[in-house]
Amino acid sequence: MSEKSLISIAAFVSEDERAAVQLAADHIARALSQAANVDWKCDCVFCPDMKMLRQGKDAAIIVTSLLPEVAKLDELWPQAEQRLRTAYAALCEPGTPVFICTILRHIDHDVEPEAADALRLRIRRLNLLAAEISRETGANVIDLDRVLADIGARRLQTDYRLAGSAAAEMAGHFIALTLINNAFDEIVSFEVQDAAAAIFAAYRPAIAEPDSAKPEVTLRKGLMSLGQGRRKQIVSPVSFTVEENYAEWIIRQVLRGAIGPAEAFQRLVQAVRRRGVRGSTILFATGLSRQINRKK
Repeated sequence: MSEKSLISIAAFVSEDERAAVQLAADHIARALSQAANVDWKCDCVFCPDMKMLRQGKDAAIIVTSLLPEVAKLDELWPQAEQRLRTAYAALCEPGTPVFICTILRHIDHDVEPEAADALRLRIRRLNLLAAEISRETGANVIDLDRVLADIGARRLQTDYRLAGSAAAEMAGHFIALTLINNAFDEIVSFEVQDAAAAIFAAYRPAIAEPDSAKPEVTLRKGLMSLGQGRRKQIVSPVSFTVEENYAEWIIRQVLRGAIGPAEAFQRLVQAVRRRGVRGSTILFATGLSRQINRKK
């Protein structure tokens, strides 16, 4: 096997994430082999800490995760932040492509509320730090949080720790696709990269496909579907026959925080379309006046 047909990945990830990274390496080898019509092998070496990654000079790609940092709650955040910034600056300096995996923000319900709050805060800080380190050092971000959250932790039967075969399959797929698209400029030609990416993008894990077993719900006329996933709600919009009451209601809902300014603005645009600028201005001025007088 020639040197050009061997890729070495050095990885520092949690124990549960190792399955996803190994799957990614296997996916990459298959996609490149098919695209180039040459047998490729993608080796994956797991390191116990980030310092060991810097010693692996033969690695063509470095994959890291911030998940091992979640458990270090005893370390004050300013010290942890500075330590990680320094570590990634040193890791990226030689020029080897470095990737940072973000963390799924879901916490199991069996975790104590105070502990869960501390974990969520830590995860949010780490995910934000990944973006900041990327801007500072040129490291690439593999946003597992976004991809896995779109599918849902309940469906994947996992949490922030990324345990389980479904989570590993989906995470491994996205890691592989990100690496193929961003880490192979010095390894294979652009034509092979594009072909491998197209081959791999055509494949999606079954868990990522829409659930065909779920019956489709047809909404009655006048009903609205708001949100997605667990946040989806079916609502019936309230109609007002008295226009001044409608304007006052919108203003009151904004002041109470029941609807956001964006939704209020959209309703205002619709009112302008129906009544014209002059009529709508009078309408909302009247509603605002009534709301002020109500509070006196």
